Amino acid sequence: MKTDIRNIWRALRPIVKEGFTFNGIKDVVAAAALPVEKLSHLQQKSLPEKGATKSELLDAVDNLIEKEPDPARAIQNLILVMIEQNSRMASHVSVCAERFGWTVVDCQLRPVDFQVDDAVHEFSEEVRILLKNAYKRFGEGDHSGAMTAVCSALDSVTNKLYEKHGVGDPHNDSYQQRVSRSFAVLESTYRLRFKQVMNDDYEVNKLWSNYKGAINQAAYVMGAFRRNASDVHGVAGCPQEVIRHAIDCGTYIIRSIPSEMSVDVQQDDTLDF
Repeated sequence: MKTDIRNIWRALRPIVKEGFTFNGIKDVVAAAALPVEKLSHLQQKSLPEKGATKSELLDAVDNLIEKEPDPARAIQNLILVMIEQNSRMASHVSVCAERFGWTVVDCQLRPVDFQVDDAVHEFSEEVRILLKNAYKRFGEGDHSGAMTAVCSALDSVTNKLYEKHGVGDPHNDSYQQRVSRSFAVLESTYRLRFKQVMNDDYEVNKLWSNYKGAINQAAYVMGAFRRNASDVHGVAGCPQEVIRHAIDCGTYIIRSIPSEMSVDVQQDDTLDF
């Protein structure tokens, strides 16, 4: 991931040169919280004096990026500021990023195959915010923070289902138990939906059993990630591939047990899966 982002930054160089003045590039560096004072010796000068060029300035910016603790996040911050300061840059950055399998969402680079934002419109406001926060942190390279956010979204859903259906105290159950018990209260709802497309009780039972098993297994995966890869429980420098698996699993579970669903739903009601 970090290598990909650095490739994007390299490819953006002519776009930055065209889209910003010499001093404008310095302003972007400052707004991105990079040590712009280390560029103070680079100045444009009127002829016949010899001053620094934009290329020399960008070389120096590259050196600043490489000296940052997290160069990928530094590049993300630079791109965010560039788009905020010049809205026309968004389309140019997107075209460039797509060559490397990335795109721009909310002024931030994200992998093209990591577009799950469209799925969150059906969730509660709290869950939407938490999931968007997970995607944002992921894009910034804060992988353990992204893990924490997606777990919090799932906690929100299970807490509401426990309360709504009188399941008990969710804090007394393991993470996997919380998810499985939350999904179990929706059995009648799911069976009604399955019977809309099949009349065979054996097939309905088999389908429900397999779906329940899939949720249970995904919950185990999430619980394992939560223990090892979140801000609260996990290690620093969590691999971004693990977080992508976690967000995929978490989104799948949340979409399967949205908190507004009820076991009292009738067959002719509309269910938003």
